[in-house]
Amino acid sequence: MSLTFDPFVPNEQSLIYAEMAMLRRGEGVARSSAGLWFVSRYDDCRVALKDNRIFSNVGGMRAPGVVVPDDERLINEMDPPDHPKLRRFEQSVLNQAHFKQTEPFIRDLATRLIADLPATGPVDLLPALTGPVPGIVASHVIGVPERDHAQFQAWSFEVSKGTYPSHNRTERGPGLHGGHPEFARYIDGLVNDRRRSESPDLDDLVTRMVREKIGERPMTATELRCAIAHLIIAGHATTMHMLGNLFHRVLSNRNLYEQLRADRSLIPNAIDESLRVDSPVQVSVRSLREDVELSGVAIPRGERVWLALGSANRDEVYFGSDADTFRADRDNAGDHVAFGMGPHLCLGAGLARMEGRVVLEAFFDAFPAAGLAPGYQYRATPSFWELGPTSLEAVLHA
Repeated sequence: MSLTFDPFVPNEQSLIYAEMAMLRRGEGVARSSAGLWFVSRYDDCRVALKDNRIFSNVGGMRAPGVVVPDDERLINEMDPPDHPKLRRFEQSVLNQAHFKQTEPFIRDLATRLIADLPATGPVDLLPALTGPVPGIVASHVIGVPERDHAQFQAWSFEVSKGTYPSHNRTERGPGLHGGHPEFARYIDGLVNDRRRSESPDLDDLVTRMVREKIGERPMTATELRCAIAHLIIAGHATTMHMLGNLFHRVLSNRNLYEQLRADRSLIPNAIDESLRVDSPVQVSVRSLREDVELSGVAIPRGERVWLALGSANRDEVYFGSDADTFRADRDNAGDHVAFGMGPHLCLGAGLARMEGRVVLEAFFDAFPAAGLAPGYQYRATPSFWELGPTSLEAVLHA
């Protein structure tokens, strides 16, 4: 089977899901008209995600031919030995114990944003709630002063929607420092402030990165800049899409809204089901170090393989014949690969789930009933590798 769509050209998500479903029921693996190998089945994606010896992350989501200097690589485009060193370090801060300490901040933030929602008329929850929360929370965890959260969020959105993630440059210049100089200068200033500070009370991610070593040496200024920028960008865009998709599901189903509002213990599984059926990250890219065979299809060494996470999460063989349907009580919803798996499992997965739970709880506390605005239609972000609404108009009933 040959796929007809080009992932670098905007496509209707429903058409992509339909073609991926045909691929899952057929050969499972195919080469697209753009020359890219797509892996559509759950079991095959799991194999690739867990094996970073054969399935290399070098190149990440960069466009073909883009070469990134070693000290400008992001963690999601590193292989051993560099990746484990940086991951262990970041995990010392990005862990469940630290996330738990962040919960009061998230709840206060969500409560304040919800209190500011207009009492009458439809409201777009994307710019008012589901968009701001992830960027502000990521900034807080990393150590950005509260007075700068809004500006940092704007920079994060600008970077994630530009050409830097795919080409390591923009029309303004190469790298983060050339493509987004204001953002880069701010991060450099944040790092320099931490270098000068001797306060024992500072225990955020930037402080630890500055004071401690990765392996045998301290991180360079460029490495620090790129690592911090990646955490901000990843923590913002992916969680924003997750919240948007989650709220869309809840607001479009009155019975689900009432069920989750009445029994908050059901919320965590509903979040995982949303992540499964509406995966915020639709693909993860690997480069082959060796010849491989997936679903009986031979793929030669050196090829780039696109692991279709959104397709894997709707695989009927693993999730059942109703895999395309949202079911809050699905018993294996948490087995999704929306956050990846294996060595590159998303470090912020626990934080994202917490944000979803806390924001939804605060929303339920404020509104006994709510729904999508009359005539609202879900329109997805115009890219193949991410999925989230471009707006989220709702009607609220306090």
